[in-house]
Amino acid sequence: MADSSQIDSDTIKKAKRRLFADIDLSDDGHYNYYGLQLSKGDCERAINELSNIDLKEFYLYLTSNKKLNEFLVYGNESLFDNFKQDSIFKLADFVNFISPYYAPKFDKALSTAFEDEDVELLKSILKTSFLVSQSNVNTAYKTVSNILQNRLTELSEIRTDIKNEESIYDDDDIHEVVDLVTEYFPTEPLNCLPNYFQSQILKIANEINYLNVAIWNNFDNTQVCQDLLEHILTLNIDGLNKPTFQNNYEIVKRKNQERIEQERNAPILRKYAGYLIQSKSKIEEIENKTLTPSSLLSWVNSSISIPDVNRLPQTFDEIKNQVALSLRAMSVEVWNSYSNIDVSIDLINKANSITGLKPETQENLLDAKKQLTELKTKIDIANLVRQRTVSTTTQTRTNTTTRSTSNSSSSNNSGCLWLIGIAVVIGIIVAISNSNNSSSSYNDSSTNNSYTNPSTNYSNDNSNNSPTTTPVEEYTPPVESQYKGNQLKDGASPLDGCFGKGIYSGNATLTIDNGGSSDAIVCLYSIDNGRTIRNEYVRKNSSFTMSNIAQGTYKIRVFYGNDWNPTLTNSCGTKGNFESDVHFSEFDGTEYFEDSDRGYTMATITLYTVAGGNASSSSIDQSTFFNN
Repeated sequence: MADSSQIDSDTIKKAKRRLFADIDLSDDGHYNYYGLQLSKGDCERAINELSNIDLKEFYLYLTSNKKLNEFLVYGNESLFDNFKQDSIFKLADFVNFISPYYAPKFDKALSTAFEDEDVELLKSILKTSFLVSQSNVNTAYKTVSNILQNRLTELSEIRTDIKNEESIYDDDDIHEVVDLVTEYFPTEPLNCLPNYFQSQILKIANEINYLNVAIWNNFDNTQVCQDLLEHILTLNIDGLNKPTFQNNYEIVKRKNQERIEQERNAPILRKYAGYLIQSKSKIEEIENKTLTPSSLLSWVNSSISIPDVNRLPQTFDEIKNQVALSLRAMSVEVWNSYSNIDVSIDLINKANSITGLKPETQENLLDAKKQLTELKTKIDIANLVRQRTVSTTTQTRTNTTTRSTSNSSSSNNSGCLWLIGIAVVIGIIVAISNSNNSSSSYNDSSTNNSYTNPSTNYSNDNSNNSPTTTPVEEYTPPVESQYKGNQLKDGASPLDGCFGKGIYSGNATLTIDNGGSSDAIVCLYSIDNGRTIRNEYVRKNSSFTMSNIAQGTYKIRVFYGNDWNPTLTNSCGTKGNFESDVHFSEFDGTEYFEDSDRGYTMATITLYTVAGGNASSSSIDQSTFFNN
């Protein structure tokens, strides 16, 4: 690079004459510079700037840095390959000099890399963001911001259509919404973006959450809901919203696992529901004497395998109970209709060989077996006596008949109670079969039936056990707060409870221009006093001057957010907090405020479109902000 001192006015004049001669000799009256057509006027303005010594140095640097020069002219992205930070980049005047040209090229390169999901290039581009001055930051991020906003608007329209039942999606293709969301809002590229985009990313997360609620209410597809919430949790989200997303995810995940388990178990449930339905018919046939006990026993042996029943996992314990009770009901009816003690005992023995039954079922079955065993003993004795004397045999038969009659009401009652159990099991099957076609609201309460077991006594039992209901945990969608849109007045000090009353002494001032989308509480942390001495509220798109600041060195900290809730507890334990778009930042370095005979400081800071958007500030956590 030439020494700028060697470039005097005569050198510039000679170069100017040569340049203008080339323009005069050109076909179109322009000078071609890397594809740019420069007129004499363009060249004249650039040449005039060479009279400024600093600008002369900057122009000379650009002639030596070919990659940067080519990027400024036509956006050659080779600049980002092994980018080198030269010392001149630390000069604020140099950054301000190139920023108006750098920002639009930066914007184009960044948006292309974002749409291509080229994460490595995206990171390389963002490493050069310090070459964008604060006044051009909106230009540098404009296209990516617009891309996200357009995608966000489209997602909102999809959600509204689903909510209004006007969606192009149906049960068969609603899962495609997940593909759309992950395509529009890819995790890695989004997480690479700087704090400038934090508020927009929070809006994206909230919109995905609202879409998840709409799908739950209108499609009842727990897998899609789980996938959407899972994607939200992959995004870098700060603030008060993340616990809501995490809680909703845990609830939906649990519901989805239950649904998957139900669908996996459906074939087994259908099999045993079919058996129980047929059992009812077989009992009616025995009662009407259109089926013999031996034929019933053959049907039971061919329809049900006790070893298979015993191998069922614990999930199917109620099925085991109902199978055992069906065998008991058949045993009762065989005795009452045919007085066939051998088949009755065989059936009750099968019921008793089923494992994993409820204690009350086991007790009833054992009692039934005991009664039948006693009956068989009496019958065997009666048969023995009958062989010796006809009269004794007749009397025994009369007693047996009386015994059978006395148990008739027990049979009818126990049969009715067992049918309740069958109805419940069938109800489960119907619910599973219709699960993909039914819809439920987040605010609905579903119930789980407890089964009613019939008595296993061979005597009258007039108990009537009713099914009970247990409410299932509800998944509650976010409800719009009554404080949505609430703001304090400019200059309010809502955090006095955390930091104490403000110190108002001195003549220095600090003007805060908040041109962004979030309200802010601007705090002055006094290095000398070791505490925050001022906290003052500044609405978005508003300006406020903090006056009466004493001489000293300060850190400037900012608490960003929207929807001020005076009842919400903040991190220092007092009431008052933002409900959404929460973020904290601290201006880099310290600020010295003069207030002496020489005069006093009148400083100005600008807060940009999102929390932490100012290039000279960095994100901090809540504990740092509230640390006094």
